[in-house]
Amino acid sequence: MRFLGSLHIVVAVLLLTTLAGLYADLKSEQLHAQNLNVKLGLERMVRLNQSLTSSVAMAVLEKNTLRAASYHSLRAELEATVREVQNLTRTMLLASDMDALAQDQAALRAVEGEVFALMREERWPDAYKLLLAGDYAMSLKLYEINSDTAVGALVIELANIGRQQDRLRQLTLAFRLGAVLLLLWTGWRYSSRLQAELAEQTRLRAAVTTANEALEGKVKQRTLELEAVNHQLEALSATDGLTGLANRRRFDTCWAEEWQRALRTGAPLAVIMLDVDHFKAYNDHYGHQQGDECLRRVGEALRVNVRRAGELVARYGGEEFVVVMPGTTAEQALQVAETVRAAIQDAQIAHASSPVASVLTVSLGVAVGTPQSSDMPDRLLQAADAALYEAKRQGRNRMVLAAAVPASSTLLG
Repeated sequence: MRFLGSLHIVVAVLLLTTLAGLYADLKSEQLHAQNLNVKLGLERMVRLNQSLTSSVAMAVLEKNTLRAASYHSLRAELEATVREVQNLTRTMLLASDMDALAQDQAALRAVEGEVFALMREERWPDAYKLLLAGDYAMSLKLYEINSDTAVGALVIELANIGRQQDRLRQLTLAFRLGAVLLLLWTGWRYSSRLQAELAEQTRLRAAVTTANEALEGKVKQRTLELEAVNHQLEALSATDGLTGLANRRRFDTCWAEEWQRALRTGAPLAVIMLDVDHFKAYNDHYGHQQGDECLRRVGEALRVNVRRAGELVARYGGEEFVVVMPGTTAEQALQVAETVRAAIQDAQIAHASSPVASVLTVSLGVAVGTPQSSDMPDRLLQAADAALYEAKRQGRNRMVLAAAVPASSTLLG
């Protein structure tokens, strides 16, 4: 802003000096024209005065008034010229000289008036004597001297005025040159400042861009880390902490999705409910820590033997587990259930307090059906739970396929 203020001042000075120079040039031209008119007027005055004197003298010498016929028109022209020159020189040093010339002319015209009066009376000797008398000749000589003086004074005054105008033009030219140099210097300083500011802005933009890129990188990294943490949290929220299998929450979500999918496609849906036989007695005999290890080994056996894509193994609660098998027939579901039962029994997990066997055993209830729009999702689960209860009633360490469910469901078994 400071440079802009200086630039405005310099431009104003340049304009003012330019206007002053133009004014000086215009004034010089006006004065030159005025002085030229004054010079021409003086020359015309001398010429007209000579013509007047000559016409009167010729008329007297030839004793012929007609020789002075143009006297009055010449005199009127001379008087007009005198007034014009007096107006032009009113503000000049030449004004006093013009007043003296006017007085001399008045004196000459007065004598010439007397000569004209004698001529009209045809008193030619008296007219001749008056015209050649010393007063008229002296006035005529004074007029010529004053005319020469006025012309000389005009030349001197013109020279002085010319020198003054030259000095004024030189002064304004110096001011203009100084203003131009100052303008160039100010422009250079402003350009340098502007380039420095642009460079600083470029540097700042680069720094901001770098900072933004770094920030975006950090935000992206934090986002990825947050997504990873969210995935971990989501996995943890859907995973049973003891066995590593899906928890009850994950099972409920999966069951609802698979039920809707089977309802849309008309494919069968199978579910296996599994319960560890006499697990309370196991806990009482071996302790809860050993009981937790027992549940982990059961979960591992389920994970190893239920491996088909789309199938889900979940801890349903306590010592109870559930297996969801989309698109599975009754025969396939029974085969998986038997494989799981045998694998757990073959694991030879000691169970000294079990009335069923000396090793850990499980009971399984299997239900298979094709969901209908009128069915409720929990009816198939209830059928599998009823089959599990029946397996326990029959002596445990066995699997039972649900044989009957409410009439609104179509079950295979």
